Amino acid sequence: MRFPVALVHQNILIIKPSSLGDVVHALPVLAKLRETHPGARISWLVGTDAAPLVRWNPELDALYYFRRSAGGPLATLRAGLDLAARLRRARFDCVVDLQGLLRSGLLSLATLAPLRVALSDAREGADRFATRRVRIDGKMHAVDRYLRTGEVLGFDAEEPEFRIEVPDEVRSEVEKVLEQADGVEGRPFVLLSPGARWPSKCWPAGHFAAAARELRERVGGTVFLVGTASAAGAASKIKEGVGAGVVNLVGRTSLEELVALVSRADLAVTPDTGIMHIADALGTPLVAVFGPTDPELTGPYIQRDRVIRAAGACERSPCLERRCPKGTRACMELIEPAEVAHLAAYLCSDAASVITGAAWPMDLGWTAR
Repeated sequence: MRFPVALVHQNILIIKPSSLGDVVHALPVLAKLRETHPGARISWLVGTDAAPLVRWNPELDALYYFRRSAGGPLATLRAGLDLAARLRRARFDCVVDLQGLLRSGLLSLATLAPLRVALSDAREGADRFATRRVRIDGKMHAVDRYLRTGEVLGFDAEEPEFRIEVPDEVRSEVEKVLEQADGVEGRPFVLLSPGARWPSKCWPAGHFAAAARELRERVGGTVFLVGTASAAGAASKIKEGVGAGVVNLVGRTSLEELVALVSRADLAVTPDTGIMHIADALGTPLVAVFGPTDPELTGPYIQRDRVIRAAGACERSPCLERRCPKGTRACMELIEPAEVAHLAAYLCSDAASVITGAAWPMDLGWTAR
């Protein structure tokens, strides 16, 4: 490993505005920079939607916000120029562009920092604006890609740390919800996240309901439905399909409250979404259902054996398409609810004896990474 002049830099900016999962993936870089540069001033350029994931992190000194403008192209341009000017005035020594898009590359260039680091597989030519490119060869998880910047920044990639903090008052509010919400029937607390930004990633609401019914039959407890308001329709169908012991919080929590809720849960069941990565980072047991995306690239980093796929459902999977090219979503439709419930029940239990038959994961036929 090389340890070049970056070691002397004391004013560092991380550029990673979005999305939720991508920001979680970048957290180990922040932890490594703080460990390697304990006296440095470290800032993060983040989108307003994802900001709560880093806002309370004690390893950060400052945040710069990337705000999308609803005022049209001219307003967006003015906002971008204003942000670039503020970044330039900050006089950064080092900028680490983990977003790897034209916009982030231009913002990196605007700082005029003497060291601007980017990954060689950045899109839209963003690495052209870097003074140092980190070579990325072959297929690797996003977390490992970002940690490769240590070759320039002077840290190793061992034992990555994911730190997500929220205020104590937020945790207190979540505790009140758990105590007072109608439908709470005790533990285990299981989070179901039925929504996803890509329609192709969504597991059918009926499958979620069937898995939740079987899980409650095995271990009891309470099912909490979480996510953004866009998943309200799916959440209503799941609640109706499960019956008792379901609390619908879809569209009713802030991101900080969601983080606190995930940290209190005994299990999360989710497709490839930001909530999945938050649960993985917080150490909440996880069942992740995957279809059009590749778990080798964007799956849970810590709980790599908690991914379930429908092996052979589609020759194009993972196709990385937002909408199913065939219109069937077979890669998600063919993931069996019983398979998900089986793993979920095992993870919710104090002992594998809750599941009859062979000990996990024997004789299940599920597809792990």
